[in-house]
Amino acid sequence: MDPLRFDTFAALRHRNFRLFYAGQSISLLGSWMQSVALSWLVLILTDSSFYLGLVGALQTLPILFFSFWGGMVADNRSKYHVLFFTQGSMMLLAAVLGALVAWQSLPIWLLCVLVFLLGTAFAFDIPVRQAFIVDLVGKPDLPNAIALNSTLFNGTRVMGPALAGILIAAVGMANCFFINALSYLAVLLALFWMKLPPVEPQVRLGFRQALRQLVDFLGERRELRLVLLLLTSVSILGHSYYVLLPMLARDALSAGPKGYGLLMGINGLGAFIGGLALARRLRHRPPMPSFLGGLALFLAGLLALSLVQTYWLALAAIFFVGFGMVTQLSTANSLLQLNVPDNLRGRIMSLFGLIIMGSVPFGSMLYGTVAHYLGPARAMTVGSLAAAAVAGFILLRYPGLLRLDFSELKAPPPAAAPPPSFPGASS
Repeated sequence: MDPLRFDTFAALRHRNFRLFYAGQSISLLGSWMQSVALSWLVLILTDSSFYLGLVGALQTLPILFFSFWGGMVADNRSKYHVLFFTQGSMMLLAAVLGALVAWQSLPIWLLCVLVFLLGTAFAFDIPVRQAFIVDLVGKPDLPNAIALNSTLFNGTRVMGPALAGILIAAVGMANCFFINALSYLAVLLALFWMKLPPVEPQVRLGFRQALRQLVDFLGERRELRLVLLLLTSVSILGHSYYVLLPMLARDALSAGPKGYGLLMGINGLGAFIGGLALARRLRHRPPMPSFLGGLALFLAGLLALSLVQTYWLALAAIFFVGFGMVTQLSTANSLLQLNVPDNLRGRIMSLFGLIIMGSVPFGSMLYGTVAHYLGPARAMTVGSLAAAAVAGFILLRYPGLLRLDFSELKAPPPAAAPPPSFPGASS
């Protein structure tokens, strides 16, 4: 086998991860299809941009409320059993949505309730699923597995919406929800077929004690606090650029719906290729160059996207936006997971999810407000430069951050040799 290819897909040598990866590939396709069908359903039911925004917010709002609880569950209970519950809950809710759409008895208030419940299940699922990966591959292959997971997410992001558009026209909207419900069976079967060692019982902590434990740990690890601060600033100031893409495509690039769709597709393609490249790179090189290189590439691509006025140059820029973004986020995910003790991994992943997804409403509001006064292109310019300024200040102020590594993968120092003994020496 080609050694480079083996390095790129090293985590797939683990049977449990192969099952997980196959199940996720089917389930994520269904999830993206449901996402498109849901937006179209809201438009048909209400013809209101307000409700489109409200339903979008209700999908992510539970992450702000319940993400830490999900991290506690991941640390205190069997992640394997919790995933059965979260994935089963999302399957049931998708089936209920499909049935109500088929029966044409879905008022908008009930849709909002169901979407909030979906978001709540997702808030628990994210930290548990992220922390579960190390149980499937072990710590040495964890960075590779995280990068491969990112390629899967972004690959299905390109294909899922396209399939949804075809299916809505061919078999009706309700069937998109039913197909998504069926897709969760792939994950549940994958979990059922896994062979995992028995889980050692964990001490169950209360909310305050669990939070205090995480705060105390981060209080002793300044470099991890700085990584989280970098992620937060870039998420708020940079990652919400996509809310302005439709307006940028129409006003600055003179592109219609097809042009906007191609922009999104090229962005996903860049993220897909970035994840594949990272999967091999992190097996042989220290992580911080990948993290900072991805951050720089993302911000440079975003700045270029805000300045170019030619559509084909915009496609090139947004490719690097996707490439850099997935490189930065996947490396940060690995850095956090491999620099915390096992009993804190779920909670640190809940914090990661809270930063990446919980910051979306704040970043979207910020970008929308600035764009109202300056226009979408200048809002992206301001956002990319502001994020670069914050990142530059942190790196100049704390240069030791550049040496952060995967501490869990470092070999322990050799034990000191015992002093030589001589025959006849007194004990």
